[in-house]
Amino acid sequence: MEQHSDDKDIATTPPPTEDQESTGSITSSSESKKKTWRSYKNPIEAFLYITLGAGLSFGAGDNALPFLITYFVGIPLICLLLRYIWLRLCRDPFLSQRDTLSGVTWEIITTCPPNLQRTFPTFLYWAFVVLCLVGSGLGMSIGNNMVEPSFFIKLTYNGFGSLLVLICSIWAMDALYLAYLFLVADKLQGRKGAAQDWWYRNILSNNETVNEPPSVDTTVQSGDFEEETVDDNKAHDTKQAENRRSARVRLAIILVLYIWWTTWSYNAGHNPNTLELSIPVPRLPPQCDGYRLAMASDLHVGSMAGIKDAEWMVEKLNGLEPDAIALVGDIGDQPVNNVIRDKMRPLASLKAPDGVFMTFGNHENSNGIAGFRKLLREESPFAESSLTILENEHAILTKENTDGCSIALIGMADWSGKAGIYSDAVAPDYEKAIRSQHGPNGSTIDAGEPVSSDLPMIMMQHQPHGMKQAATDGIGLQLSGHTHGGQIFPQHITLLGYDGISGLAEFDVGSEHGPSYLFVSEGVVGWGPRLRFLSQTDIALLTLRTPEAMKEEGLVPDLSASVATIAMYFAIVILPISVLMCLVPFCCWLRKSSCSDDEEDFDDLTLKVKEELQDIDL
Repeated sequence: MEQHSDDKDIATTPPPTEDQESTGSITSSSESKKKTWRSYKNPIEAFLYITLGAGLSFGAGDNALPFLITYFVGIPLICLLLRYIWLRLCRDPFLSQRDTLSGVTWEIITTCPPNLQRTFPTFLYWAFVVLCLVGSGLGMSIGNNMVEPSFFIKLTYNGFGSLLVLICSIWAMDALYLAYLFLVADKLQGRKGAAQDWWYRNILSNNETVNEPPSVDTTVQSGDFEEETVDDNKAHDTKQAENRRSARVRLAIILVLYIWWTTWSYNAGHNPNTLELSIPVPRLPPQCDGYRLAMASDLHVGSMAGIKDAEWMVEKLNGLEPDAIALVGDIGDQPVNNVIRDKMRPLASLKAPDGVFMTFGNHENSNGIAGFRKLLREESPFAESSLTILENEHAILTKENTDGCSIALIGMADWSGKAGIYSDAVAPDYEKAIRSQHGPNGSTIDAGEPVSSDLPMIMMQHQPHGMKQAATDGIGLQLSGHTHGGQIFPQHITLLGYDGISGLAEFDVGSEHGPSYLFVSEGVVGWGPRLRFLSQTDIALLTLRTPEAMKEEGLVPDLSASVATIAMYFAIVILPISVLMCLVPFCCWLRKSSCSDDEEDFDDLTLKVKEELQDIDL
């Protein structure tokens, strides 16, 4: 057959030898086994994880439901969040799109010496995460045996809390970058689909294999195929370099936001504001107008709050010179032992003319309420102090025995006692509280008759629940805590369902005496890490006024929404949107995983076709 004059430019493949055929057969068999393993790997791993969780749940006993929620929701969510942080801090700025967290981590462990240029960012990331987890574990264990938390525990436990701040920083940067890609790159610069390409389409076009370069057709030795491959590799490398440069700019902005917001959160958690509000109280006698009631909640004496915090709170409350002091639950947050006795000792120094009153919260219930009752009612120095525990009881405030001034202060047990899961805890009982008056030496006097309906009533209830019913029952003002204002965003979304988040709220149930009010404190310290992102620690000085006096003076109660309340509504809107957006790349990953074998088969078929075409005599 005649040959074309340009035959020399066409690459041909010589017939394979017997050894090559044997090697190809072995390679094909090996590849087939890999494909089979990949197709069954995910179902097998899922089956093992589910089986292990189901087996462990049988040993959890009464805690089976919390365990299952933690195992099947909490752990996967934490893993996804850790991967999300790693993608933005390590992979995007320094690695290839094909690198995975598990692959780079395995490379750190198994490679000696490791490639620092590739693995050092991931090593730093894991070091930070592990230190934070260790700090939180130490804080919740040995922290309860320290009068003051150690510097290491404070640093690492707060670092654990700052992971949420870091996630918010990354999320904010992603949102801004997506907006830029959609509004500027797509609409103004004409780069159609730039936002979609960055957010999820690259997942479909990139492999998940660590360190694997773009596929190269090794059967093509020269000519246009080789030039095409080289050009594709160069274009790919150029695009990867541009993506990394852009990711490093975003990383710098993320770190600036993280440092700024963490510093802000630390200050908000360690420097409580003093709130001063005037509140109209229905049926308040003119003789009680101007009554000064200081309030604090959620000191959480325990792993992260020590004797210095208790001393600070006492000094601050006494310095306000109130007529009475109300401590509204969660003052103690560890089982009663000699350490917490020392930590809470400063509370015996609280002073007010009409007395110091305290109710319990869910953390006293969960840490042994019987121990707290005995400590604060019977043991020195509390037994000799002016501190009075009100648990479904009430006391009468008289403004230093001012004629005509009487206010019923009702202290309720916490709602957590209603579930019956805490030993010796009692449920809130309003009918009992208005009939039981606190007596001398911690005794309770059964008055038989309820508090007079002519008296103004103020209720101390740790959790801000049941306010509408309380207003219907004649309560003019309820004092609550518990919420911590959400403490660290986006935890604010968990506050949905409470009657109040923070600050003052009005409840008008049609009473002839006017509306009732709920005041929620965000707490002096809070639980866990001492950070406050979009919330603020506080104590409060509440001036009780008659509605008539406030109206005459042209004053209105401050019902403005707090930062924490605004953050809660923002979280309600933005979190579902964020979840939906995150489901898009996740579904793309599932689609890619399910189609990976078919794509590989198609690639193999394409390769064979190319080989056959090269054998054709042109």
